[in-house]
Amino acid sequence: MENVLVCDFSFEHICDIAPDKEIEGNIKAFYPQNQYDNPNDLLLHKYGIGPFCKFSIPRELRRKGVYLIKIDGDIKYVGECENLASRFNTGYGNISPRNCYAGGQTTNCRINNEIYNHSLNTNNIKLYFYETTNRFEVEWELINTLNPSWNKSKGKKMERGNSIDKLTIFSEPVSHQKSTCREEVLTVVRTIVKNKGVNEFTIYEVVESMLRERTSFKVSTIRTHITSKCCVNAPSHHAVVYSDFERIDKGLYKLINDEPN
Repeated sequence: MENVLVCDFSFEHICDIAPDKEIEGNIKAFYPQNQYDNPNDLLLHKYGIGPFCKFSIPRELRRKGVYLIKIDGDIKYVGECENLASRFNTGYGNISPRNCYAGGQTTNCRINNEIYNHSLNTNNIKLYFYETTNRFEVEWELINTLNPSWNKSKGKKMERGNSIDKLTIFSEPVSHQKSTCREEVLTVVRTIVKNKGVNEFTIYEVVESMLRERTSFKVSTIRTHITSKCCVNAPSHHAVVYSDFERIDKGLYKLINDEPN
């Protein structure tokens, strides 16, 4: 089974996404909106025109986590799910007539149409999955790090429950006057550790706090400092490195340098 490592998360290859085809080998095009009775004279939403395709994944994949859609090696979309099979088999892969109209599931229609259009030119559409109970956090980190072209939002921050509750208490402001990225990261990490009462933090917690304080640094730069440039047990890829953090678990770090230098 093919696995890919994306931002320290190991995603397994679930299957190739293969839309239904005609006998001649062409992708079947569907226009389910024509089957809707539409008693209220609703208008089609901007993604409801189609054409659409039909596809499915194994029904036994009732798993919770984060998925990737890759086309010819490029990550096009990152999403989270409570049930992977349901998300693809009754969501993306089978567009209901009602969902094409105002108030319907626009994301389902948009992703399906993207898959249809790309299927006309390639068979290399792959689905990858990472099983986790922290799916909102992982989704948020990947979207904000990778900026996949099909993602229109930055993730479901308000649905993270306890994670977001913890983040709201990190209110100590970050000074941006002539500060380096390392200095800002260290300031935020010290505040996070202090408020949590335990010496551990995640990349998401640091990025979220810095973005909230309107940092000028990119998410990718912040992430590189945490995972590589300032991490003692990371591979050495930089001319100048610091011994600020230690990776203690997947996506989890602790502060080992509590004094600025």
